[in-house]
Amino acid sequence: MRRLLAGVLFLASLAAQADRVATLPPAWQGRLQPVPELDLQGAEPAARDAIRAARAALDQLLARPDTPPDRLATAWGRLAALYQLTGIDRGARLAWDNARRLEPRRFRWAYYAGYHALERGALDRAAEALAAAARLKPDYPPLALQRGRLALALGRLDEAERFLRQAADHPGLRAAALYYLGQLALLRHRPQRAVQVLEEALRLAPEADGVHYALAQAWRALGDRARARAHLARFHHRKAPDYRDPLVAELDAALHSARARFRLGMEAIRRGDYATAAARFREGLRQEPDNLHARVSLARTLYLSGHPKEAERMLRKVAARPHAPVLARFLLAVLAEARGDTEAARKGYEAVLARDPRHPGAHYQLANLLMRSGRFDAAAREYEQALAADPRITPARLLAVIARRRAGAPERTLAARLEALHREAPDDAHLTLALVRLRVLAHDPAVRDPARALALANALAPAHPSPPNIAALALAAAADGQYETAARLQRQVIDLLAWQAPPPVLARARARLAAYQAHRLPEEPPFPENDPLFAPPPLDVTAVFRDYPAARPY
Repeated sequence: MRRLLAGVLFLASLAAQADRVATLPPAWQGRLQPVPELDLQGAEPAARDAIRAARAALDQLLARPDTPPDRLATAWGRLAALYQLTGIDRGARLAWDNARRLEPRRFRWAYYAGYHALERGALDRAAEALAAAARLKPDYPPLALQRGRLALALGRLDEAERFLRQAADHPGLRAAALYYLGQLALLRHRPQRAVQVLEEALRLAPEADGVHYALAQAWRALGDRARARAHLARFHHRKAPDYRDPLVAELDAALHSARARFRLGMEAIRRGDYATAAARFREGLRQEPDNLHARVSLARTLYLSGHPKEAERMLRKVAARPHAPVLARFLLAVLAEARGDTEAARKGYEAVLARDPRHPGAHYQLANLLMRSGRFDAAAREYEQALAADPRITPARLLAVIARRRAGAPERTLAARLEALHREAPDDAHLTLALVRLRVLAHDPAVRDPARALALANALAPAHPSPPNIAALALAAAADGQYETAARLQRQVIDLLAWQAPPPVLARARARLAAYQAHRLPEEPPFPENDPLFAPPPLDVTAVFRDYPAARPY
């Protein structure tokens, strides 16, 4: 399974250092502003992970001068959001500016830049960005609230009142707009008006204790010190009324949503940090407890971080749900096979295929089980279906041919199939090796072709000088009558195997050398049953849990 796709779920890790973000490639210099590595010491671990992942993703996009501007702007926007939520103002300002440069006519980048500047008290920058946002989408209701807040901060009271009244016409904005209108009334020395609007704001948002402070000021101005003290006693955190702003809600979700936690889990997986990945998936699942795909991903990280029993318990709980992801049942079947419970594994793989008849992993693993149990016809069919479902399962190519041979298929049929596969995949060393052996050791004289074997082996061994391929060249040389050359090559094979090969492999290599020294071919079938090259690979559960693709990881 190690070759069975590096999938959507567990990919090769992203570069940890995002150099191109700090030092822009020539194609982007002058068009964008570099963002240096900034101090993240004060940020929570999840935020640090998210920022590093966002910079790494940007680094990859900046490597290509033809990256589409909208895609690059989105990546800058994600980095800006993370910096803003983490309180790293310089990074947020530069990243928002880059998003705006790439997509100057996209409303959200101007709005976010203005919102960030306003929150940080950079009023001139806020004025420019919010004015640009107003030109792009003047009817976005929360924009009126932000422009009213800005005008109030700049002392432009008439302008502030106009914008805030517009915002107050929208139910999701009314409490916040009335809060700022109350402050505006206080600045105009109209405490009675301030009380009127602030009390309505408090009815709409009773949790907003900042309103109590403004009401205390209004009642003090009206001479009612008792009411002023009562409101002041309820003022603790200066919390303003919340308001509905879809874009600001998206901004917060960049770090704090369940999906953000799942994305951080995925980035930790790519780094091989499975314990952190499990923690991030747990955090996300607290917000989305019914996300079964995320639970499967959590189970995988638990297995990879050394908690196989907990992983299996979680997979069983997921698999018991009516619409469980088929991947949960597949992984449970793999665990059953690893325990040696081949019957449970077989039933598990068959259950997966009943749900998803084109599941490549289930076809492949079931084929391996059938092959080991001697059911060669059935194994061949499963290997062929695995290949039909996903041609990238390269071991299934040769194993299907071997299974057909074990089932009694004629050597001529095998030769034709191997030649066809070799044309399709000339770089597949295992296919070439098998074809060399068949062209030399076939029982059918019509299949034996020493010249073809030698040509194949002469191309194979220099390109892939492993012991099996050098041994194939020795065999082809012997078939061509070059026994001295064959013996010399076989001695190289023995020297390479001597320090690492198990005794049976070394014994076979020495028997072949003895045959060449006696000027004869070794007496063995083309595909010996005791040769691991022509048998299913051992099940590697860790590789399956790490590498098998999840179409939907959360």
